Amino acid sequence: MAGAWRRRLQASRLVALAVLCLGVGSPAAATPAPVALRPFVQAQLFSGPPRSRDREPDVRLVEPPPQHAPIDAVVRLQFSRRMAMGSVLRSFRIDPAIDGVLEWPDDRTLVFRPLLPLAYQGTYRVSVAGFSRGGEAMALGTFAFATVWRPPVLAVPFTLTFDDCGPPDAIRGILSALADRSLHAIFFPTGQCRDQLPWLVPALLAAGHRVCNHTYSHADLSRLSAAAIRSEIERGVAVGCDLFRPPYGAMDRGGRVAGVAASLGYRLQLWDVDTRDWAGTPADVMVAMIRARGGVVLMHMQGPHTVEAIRTL
Repeated sequence: MAGAWRRRLQASRLVALAVLCLGVGSPAAATPAPVALRPFVQAQLFSGPPRSRDREPDVRLVEPPPQHAPIDAVVRLQFSRRMAMGSVLRSFRIDPAIDGVLEWPDDRTLVFRPLLPLAYQGTYRVSVAGFSRGGEAMALGTFAFATVWRPPVLAVPFTLTFDDCGPPDAIRGILSALADRSLHAIFFPTGQCRDQLPWLVPALLAAGHRVCNHTYSHADLSRLSAAAIRSEIERGVAVGCDLFRPPYGAMDRGGRVAGVAASLGYRLQLWDVDTRDWAGTPADVMVAMIRARGGVVLMHMQGPHTVEAIRTL
């Protein structure tokens, strides 16, 4: 019966992703004695009534999600039938192998709890099969989820900001790194970047980031007339944001840039830390700069080591 029956898995070596040959037994019998993990071979599910192609999946992965799973993730599997628990336990595999405890909250739910945080930063693969209590051979379920190491929060608060534009792959890498770290940032794309990458602004907003004005063409506003400054700002990108960052941080002594921006309802937003990531600053140097001072951090959407720095923070 379901309940608090548990078994500790013995981690030994990496195992292939297939299912233990279950054989023919008494699928409706009570929970058997624990069976140590060992390498298993290609699946062969014997006997049992034929399966219907139209029915619900035999088993599904309830948690963790396939992306951005924490390193202490609990694996929860939900079966479509009441299961003969011993047959399921004999087939359960997680690769790379780790120590953990298997629990049955009920006879349709199997939970694996790692005894220590999952030590492998990457993709885990889970395989399972078994017999239902009605004697039916259940099909193989193989799932994968990726773990993410989340470094401790820094004592010095910081805000990451990203300017200009970049190749699509570089931008997607930054978005993925921010999501892995559960960080939200302020993006200052140019109007030209918005036009060239129409998916960018919707993707930034969907991920919870702010999208603010950085002019249309990234011109040095200190060299332009007031009318040209206004045109650059008006054609820039801003979605519910009143922050404006002049390209290069360039301001004129007469205050025309600040004055035009204010007349359009914008507040100037400069920075405390300039990482110069666009010039190839190494990730460890950028991280040291941010940790030493904090505050508003200037980064770009095309820095060669920017993603590494985000993941290291």
